[in-house]
Amino acid sequence: MSGEHGWQALLGAGGNPEVEVPHTRARRSTGAPLVILVLASLLLILVANPAASRPASNDPRKQREEVKRQQAEVASQVDTLKATGAEVSKALDALDANVRAQEAALADARLAAEQATADAAAARAAELEAERQLRELRTELQQIAIAAYIDPSESDSVDLLQSASMSDAVVKRALIGLRAGGNLDVTDRVEAAREDLMAEREAADTAAAQAALRTQEVETRLTEVEQARAQQQAFATDVETRLNTALAESANLAALDQQLADQIAAQEAELAARAARAGGRGSGSPFQRGDISLTTVRGITVASSIADELEGLLAAAQADGFVLHGGGYRDPEQQIALRRAHCGPTDYDIYEKPASQCHPATAPPGYSMHERGLAIDFTWNGAVISSRSNPAFKWLAANAARYGFYNLPSEPWHWSVNGS
Repeated sequence: MSGEHGWQALLGAGGNPEVEVPHTRARRSTGAPLVILVLASLLLILVANPAASRPASNDPRKQREEVKRQQAEVASQVDTLKATGAEVSKALDALDANVRAQEAALADARLAAEQATADAAAARAAELEAERQLRELRTELQQIAIAAYIDPSESDSVDLLQSASMSDAVVKRALIGLRAGGNLDVTDRVEAAREDLMAEREAADTAAAQAALRTQEVETRLTEVEQARAQQQAFATDVETRLNTALAESANLAALDQQLADQIAAQEAELAARAARAGGRGSGSPFQRGDISLTTVRGITVASSIADELEGLLAAAQADGFVLHGGGYRDPEQQIALRRAHCGPTDYDIYEKPASQCHPATAPPGYSMHERGLAIDFTWNGAVISSRSNPAFKWLAANAARYGFYNLPSEPWHWSVNGS
């Protein structure tokens, strides 16, 4: 062995913490390269599959989130035009609860990510400090060895140096080893510092991987919040469409049953306010101008295209003891006048402004089948058929489809050619 190689063995080549130094006690097992490889593989798997970074399925919080997500999914499928007010309100509750749950999970994920990032920074700082301490100890050990080589104090070291039976390399190695042997505490501290460095490095790598996972979790949660909000907003827009239809129906009912008309308007206005808070947008207007051929059948004016069918239905009902009356066609000019009074004078105010932004809430023209002459609100015994338990409703439910009329489930009195 040359003297140069002896120095490297004792002091460490190029200050690399990975080289061997004298072992004066049992070495701690670091396994750092393997740990880093495993963590890197785990990170790649989790990034590729964000669901894997979520809490386990037996986590109560995860279970609650999943329940709310499923409830929101069911709620989003509710037909706002055919559902009752209570069903629409329940759906809005479910969608709102899901948004709040996802927002809470996002907030938790952000806090966890911030903490993991701080932990990673602290771990990396500890690694750098361990490197600094190891460099200082190696410098100290190097100085001791140099001093032993240049000015050995032991007489036996001088004898060894003068001995012709040994090569210079062996003598130098002996002198260095002799002096180092007198400073075993320094070499022991070097070994301990090297082990500490490897432990700190492993901890820093673990913390960095954890921070990356938490950051990915934030991105996943953010996506879920955006999806929940979009789902809520889409349903709120559907509620706005329902509002237009229901308010138009309320206006049509005013001539038949003012109390029921006011009740519908109040109920729908409350749903509209909730939809507006959820981010619902105006749904535009299907209004189409054009002349409609009208025919009056037993006091009910409808589009001429369905006059024969209505006559057949009324005749069959009378034969079975039910004399039905009601309201059919409603001139859209009446709705236009209401919109001008409640919403504003411009074409946007009349035809496009969301009903919930009018005072009071008023549907745009064109949302009612009555304005096309294709719907009838039936009355029996002088009152609107407002209950599904009403005998006249039961007769219609059993027979109206034979004549091409279908009920809107949320409005027992309302029958049209398409159930809307």
